[in-house]
Amino acid sequence: MNKTSSGSILLFLAGLLVLLISIAPVSAAQFRVYSDPAGASFCVDNHCGYTTPDNFPATPDTWYTILVTHDGYQSWSDTVYLNPVGTTVVNANLVQNPPSYGWLDITSFGADIYVDGIDRGNGNQRMTLSPGSHTLALKKAGYYDYQDVFTISPDRVTTLAPGMTPYPQSPAYGDLQIQSTPPGAAILVNGDYKGTTFPGDPVYVTQLSPGTYTVSLSMPDYQTYTESATVEAGKTFGIVEVMVTAAPGPAPDATGQITAGSNPSGASVFLDGKYKGITPMVLVDIPEGSHTLMLRQGGFSDWVSTVTVTGGGYTAVTGTLVPATPATPQPTKSGLSLLIPLAGTGIGALLMVRKRA
Repeated sequence: MNKTSSGSILLFLAGLLVLLISIAPVSAAQFRVYSDPAGASFCVDNHCGYTTPDNFPATPDTWYTILVTHDGYQSWSDTVYLNPVGTTVVNANLVQNPPSYGWLDITSFGADIYVDGIDRGNGNQRMTLSPGSHTLALKKAGYYDYQDVFTISPDRVTTLAPGMTPYPQSPAYGDLQIQSTPPGAAILVNGDYKGTTFPGDPVYVTQLSPGTYTVSLSMPDYQTYTESATVEAGKTFGIVEVMVTAAPGPAPDATGQITAGSNPSGASVFLDGKYKGITPMVLVDIPEGSHTLMLRQGGFSDWVSTVTVTGGGYTAVTGTLVPATPATPQPTKSGLSLLIPLAGTGIGALLMVRKRA
């Protein structure tokens, strides 16, 4: 065999090797979520109903919000990047609830409420929280985001009614207001998770620079909806999308969804006696038929109801919790509790507003 033939064969083999590598199957990108203790419920961009340890396949090279909850433990949340290939491991070390708790009474004037980075719905709320420092964020179309820190004392109520500063006459920002029918859709803006629609509670995406944004709404059993939204300074771009059911598979869909809410929010959700997470949340892949749903929150009586799930369908449940005892916890004084509600003007000497670039 001459040198020319040997070189051709080597070149052919090298090309074949490159071809085989290029068509070799690539490991699917997924999260592997662990918790200490194990057996916690976790959500990825509010797709819930999973129990640690477990895998969650998702679109790679993307950031996701992961929420891990366990009955008797404080919620854990983080924004995590999913590697382009393979498994990205997430470890949630949960902290046990303290033996006592306090309450936050908040008047939000219709703004979306985030406590410790977790969506707690909107409107007026009383929520049970562990003693210590907590972060508060409010988001509302036409207003700068509000952010601050407050303190919860054991067996006491902290009352907040923070005003929000409206955009000026010539603002630099615009907003999105997004709702879906049925609710329960996860909202992504330019690929970033921004929240989930709930009954009577649209998702506000605020302080956006003027420009075009890609908005996606997704939920199990429905087609993903995508729209280009043009945001203008000082204006709110509204999206109210009627979700279209996905094409039926070869076999009838034997599972459905439950959107679980509570008043006040932040209640632990138990479905058929098994802990699932905290309200508001969307439970997916629930077998059709009758189920027992229980909501539990410290300082309130348990709320129990029978829920009927239809295959491929959606059921919304909201429970109103009743205080367990008639005694009213003693209010605690704080700088924030002395704020005078100024929803229209947003002006207050004690307000601390962070303008986000």
